[in-house]
Amino acid sequence: MAERFVLDTSAWLALDEKEPGAEEVEAVLAKAWLGEAELHACFVTLTELEYIRTQERDAVQAAELLEFARTQPGTWHHSDDALCSTAAKLKAAHKISFADSFVAALALQLNATLIHKDPEFEALGEKIKQRMLPPKVPKS
Repeated sequence: MAERFVLDTSAWLALDEKEPGAEEVEAVLAKAWLGEAELHACFVTLTELEYIRTQERDAVQAAELLEFARTQPGTWHHSDDALCSTAAKLKAAHKISFADSFVAALALQLNATLIHKDPEFEALGEKIKQRMLPPKVPKS
């Protein structure tokens, strides 16, 4: 069975901005294109990508990033009762954001490795498999 990955918003942004860790995301995408890995992402990531890119740049670049993300191999998961319940339980038990609770819930449900740059996920410990990308290098 192919290894499963969930890409958090921070992983998509790392790739788009060519931050440290972008090569890891590229490698996962390459495996997905070859059918050697399953790629998954959560609906909240679409929302985060759009608002973050619009705030930081503009709506045109946000639309371009969303189009890129949507055309990659994999599945975008939208909310259902099971995902909402799992996210609620994670949010109640751990200090994570509402959006991150859904991303983590998806990784948990799929038994997938969550790829991210968000230190907030550390609160989940070993509850989910995760691979933290190197932190963003501050601009000087």
